[in-house]
Amino acid sequence: MNVFKPKGDFDAASFDSGKDVAAESARWLKEAFAPARGSAPDRKKFLTDTGVPIEPLYTPAHLDRIGFDYLRDLGFPGEYPFTRGDRPGMNRTDPFVVSAYAGYGDAEASNARFKRLLDVGAEQILVALDLPTQCGYDSDHEMAAAEVGNVGVAIDTLADMEIMFDGIRADSVKRIGTLGNSIGPIVLAQYAALGEKQGVPWDRYTVNLQNDPLKEYIARGTQILPPAPAAKLAADCVGWCAEHAPHWSPMTVCVNHINAGGAGSSMGTAIALANVRHYLDLLLARGHSIDQVAPLLHMFPDERHDFFVSIANLRALRRIWARLMKESYGAKSPEAMACKTTVYGHGQEALAEPLNNIPRTAFGTLAYMLGGASYIYLAGYDEAVSTPNENSARVALRTLQIIANEHGFADAIDPLGGSYYVETLTAQIEKQILDGMAQIERVGGALPVISTGFGRRVMTEGAVRRQRAIDSGDRPWVTVNMWKQKPNVPNTAFRGDAQAAERQLARLAQVKANRDQARVKAALAEVERATAEDRNTVPSVLEAVRAYVTEGEIVDIWRRQFGTFVPSTDF
Repeated sequence: MNVFKPKGDFDAASFDSGKDVAAESARWLKEAFAPARGSAPDRKKFLTDTGVPIEPLYTPAHLDRIGFDYLRDLGFPGEYPFTRGDRPGMNRTDPFVVSAYAGYGDAEASNARFKRLLDVGAEQILVALDLPTQCGYDSDHEMAAAEVGNVGVAIDTLADMEIMFDGIRADSVKRIGTLGNSIGPIVLAQYAALGEKQGVPWDRYTVNLQNDPLKEYIARGTQILPPAPAAKLAADCVGWCAEHAPHWSPMTVCVNHINAGGAGSSMGTAIALANVRHYLDLLLARGHSIDQVAPLLHMFPDERHDFFVSIANLRALRRIWARLMKESYGAKSPEAMACKTTVYGHGQEALAEPLNNIPRTAFGTLAYMLGGASYIYLAGYDEAVSTPNENSARVALRTLQIIANEHGFADAIDPLGGSYYVETLTAQIEKQILDGMAQIERVGGALPVISTGFGRRVMTEGAVRRQRAIDSGDRPWVTVNMWKQKPNVPNTAFRGDAQAAERQLARLAQVKANRDQARVKAALAEVERATAEDRNTVPSVLEAVRAYVTEGEIVDIWRRQFGTFVPSTDF
């Protein structure tokens, strides 16, 4: 057997440990990329999506350059500044929650899908709502025509919620919730009333809402009311939970759609943090303390192009959050300073050859896991084509389970902590986010981001840059600008039940006919009074939901009180 032997024994005494790392790095770069060995690579192609140049090699000299201090900048998981994670054991002792995002057609169809997802290991159900529900229209409204149940499930009254969770107790999963944004008090009340109907006390289950209307005005478009009252209604949910269900998650402030629209993950994070500040300021003005309400706000970061930027963005976000809560708001509790995150496993999915999206989303999700995300759900491989079919939803769940349980990914806490590259990149992205926050402060904060057009402008300019990078090939995308293929829709693409809308309309009509009309009238009058008197709207909305008042009937009161959002054409 041949055994490798070095040319002479290693002599520790002769090893020069005093060499200057920066000088040695410069020497190596000069030799490694000398013209004799080929032309130096075009540095313009080695940029993150947020514009950070990527060096060919990272060494301790890079950490010296950024003034890296282990205890100040990194510390330990579950301790200030929370760079390494929001909880001590992270995935080693408390694995991320395997979540499923689903919902289509009517309540019966969604109930069947949820049960199948739970059978294969889903731990959280996030309900996808159809567009009429998200925009505050009942299924029988003229604005809902042809859209009932198309991109999510229609939820008009508590009756829909009861059917959707028939056979699924609220306390049988780790969290239930929805990503609806402009109807926060209504969906919060529906989940609270659902627990009552099932005989499950509020302290026995956990509700998770996105409930972040401010990002809708620039990034997505399901806004209903003007921004200021919309933000107030969203904050009502946090205030009510602080008093009645402090372990719920009534607000998850979203970067996802802002980044997807073109802002980039760093500027998107800055805009989302400005929204956080606005919501917190509203709550503090109403007498809540920062240590009471900050733990109820989560973040929804997003980076779908660069593996290491995903990791660094999460770490930078937690560090910025911790310092913001402590230094700007005077938070004392670790819970207020530890930012919890929900993420959606992307991977720059493509329409061409959708099966290739399986490794894309797996790598994107792995990055989030290594970055320390608290809750993860995953795109189906066919989501660029249609609502995920049952097989792709199962593959998404299995991908999460494999990452959580196989290959040792979760064995060590923050395994990339201390990496010369990751720590340097985390510091660079932290600076980008802080610079973005400073720009927003100069604009005037979260509401002027909407009213001045700043947010839309940032997103539009970023979208143009991103598309140019795709067109030029600087942003590689297999089957799109490399080994190009035509988009194709597989014959397995999901198709909803054409009769679901008819069933939904029939159920809504039956509920309206059979409910206690006097109770409905009284409940709506109280919603109107609470809204007009600037009280927390959740108690009155909860009583209305118990009376089977429809979502549209409640939203119509808000439309009368506040008007509707009219976008400016001045910018």
